[in-house]
Amino acid sequence: MKRRAFLAASSALGLTTGLAALGGIQGTRVLVLGGTGFFGPVLVRELLRNGANVTLFNRGQTNPHLFPQIEKIRGDRELPDARGLVALAESRARWDWVVDTWQGSSACVADTARLLHGRVEQYQYVSTVSVYDKWDRIGIQESEPLNPVPPGPEPLVSPHRYALRKTLSEQLLGELLPERSVFFRSHGMRGYPNSAPKHEPYWQVKIMRGGDLVLPADIEYYQVTDMVSLARFMIHCGRTQQTGPFNVCYPPIRLRRFIEGIVRDTRSGVRLHWIPQEFLLAHQVRLLRGTPAGRYRFDVSKALAAGLENRSLSELLADQLQGYRDRHPGDDFRFGGEGTSTISSQREQEIIRLWRERRG
Repeated sequence: MKRRAFLAASSALGLTTGLAALGGIQGTRVLVLGGTGFFGPVLVRELLRNGANVTLFNRGQTNPHLFPQIEKIRGDRELPDARGLVALAESRARWDWVVDTWQGSSACVADTARLLHGRVEQYQYVSTVSVYDKWDRIGIQESEPLNPVPPGPEPLVSPHRYALRKTLSEQLLGELLPERSVFFRSHGMRGYPNSAPKHEPYWQVKIMRGGDLVLPADIEYYQVTDMVSLARFMIHCGRTQQTGPFNVCYPPIRLRRFIEGIVRDTRSGVRLHWIPQEFLLAHQVRLLRGTPAGRYRFDVSKALAAGLENRSLSELLADQLQGYRDRHPGDDFRFGGEGTSTISSQREQEIIRLWRERRG
């Protein structure tokens, strides 16, 4: 059976359901596509904590030991002709909303949307601020133009970069489920479960350790997304049936204030060395990107007005450090690896020495 014909027929298996009473989500049925890697476990735990009835759809390969108590449907969205969605179609189940965190080809997102068209009230898609075409303006809002996308359908194995895959997925969901889609545009997710070296909390761990720390002196602002706050906002949007795009992150914060907060919360005796970005870049050190102007300055007023409540930065810091300690109980992680946007302690000392020589 051809891919689209299969999906169209399958979507007729069930009718949409009503959401649970707007006072809470006890008993609300939520389908999470994935749910066991990176942001997924944070979201699933928040859903369960709030009383939702959660079903996971995934291949069962990433952290299969997680959430043994909840229903799981197995499948692979990247199989041709929608063969990997058969079990999801045959389940005949209906959900109040579905959460999709997919970062691969938009073809997989479109297939799932077609399949669930008549079986969900809302389609939640975790996107990114990378969908915006230009970051040259401070205060980018949700109405800003998105990336121009190449013509024609995206193949299952996409040749496109991450930002285009997310942009295409938003575009297709807007066409397939225009009144039921909601997009959460995150800005660098941070929290407890991060485990890849490039996600180790550099500033937080370095400050906790004490000693010397090099920082870019002329980058004014910083901005990230707290995973727990994002998950709670998604639940709120599901409960209140919000639709449309939202920039979901902390409001811009002064970098110096952000760093000083970590120093205070960790009671650290760290020695901060604020060195101009121009000098750092001249010595092949890029700790933060300072351009374009819109970086770390995205407007989150729409999400705040809709109900986003960000946790304190101290709570996020506690989660990050706890995750780091769980992964490295001996505090033995070494920064400076390729692709980590960090520098080793040895390189740090070299930069401090060179800067002191420069200043005479």
